[in-house]
Amino acid sequence: MSTHTARIPTPLDARAMLDLLRRHYIPDPARPGGIFAPEIAAPGPLRRHADLIWQGATASSGHELIGHEIKVTRADLHAELADPAKSDPWQACCDRWYLVVPDAALVEGIDLPPTWGVLIPPSGRRTRSMTSHRAAPRLAPTDQANGLRVLATWLHWRHHNLAGETRGARAESDRLRARCEALTRAAGPLDTPARQREHQMVQDILRKLGGVDPDGQAVGQSWSGQEVRVDDVVAALLDLGTVYDRARHVQWSAQSVVTSLQSAIRGIDPDAMAKLDTAVTALHREQPSTH
Repeated sequence: MSTHTARIPTPLDARAMLDLLRRHYIPDPARPGGIFAPEIAAPGPLRRHADLIWQGATASSGHELIGHEIKVTRADLHAELADPAKSDPWQACCDRWYLVVPDAALVEGIDLPPTWGVLIPPSGRRTRSMTSHRAAPRLAPTDQANGLRVLATWLHWRHHNLAGETRGARAESDRLRARCEALTRAAGPLDTPARQREHQMVQDILRKLGGVDPDGQAVGQSWSGQEVRVDDVVAALLDLGTVYDRARHVQWSAQSVVTSLQSAIRGIDPDAMAKLDTAVTALHREQPSTH
């Protein structure tokens, strides 16, 4: 094995590589041509995992069982090759075996097992199909029946879990629908004349304030560099309501005083008032002159 130590750029991570493989094998998600099983354990006690097992299920996709090992760094690839028997449990079940890397340079100068093919991301005119950098030879699987059994078990539990998630999502959807209907009933019709008048009033207020800013956060224009928020407008209206209440209280108090004075004046005897006026006049006459 070569000791080549060139630094290889790896812009794609393992998840991105798995997505590329999904597009490669399932160009039309509505009509998958096989079983796409990521991170699946191999048969046997060692529980070795493959990054992806693909089982073709149609004539166009083929009927081969194909295993994939994804490596995105040279260090990971060296670690994989340091244990060459690591992939044996799945390779014993597969018709072909591929190493999947983000760039052909990742395997440059490295001696790969002869049973491995190499796939790299689409290149040239390819937009979906992976590029075969090195063809994978046809293998002679010795334990394919167990591999298919593991794949069938994986598929069963996947469908079981998806069915449970679907039931849960349907129940949540029903709950939210019922909640929306209850809120709609509580809110009443949204197009009544009263609601239309309220809506028109709000529109008039916003228009006279200068509208709403493009982000929908501030109301009208800014004063002294300070944005005016909805809460500011509400607080100002509440303050105005308080002023109105106090003004009405002062007006009521003044009216009460006037009414009391009017009642007091009406209660005074006119003869007594005339005598009082005469006495005041006489008093002024008796005062000595200041000149």
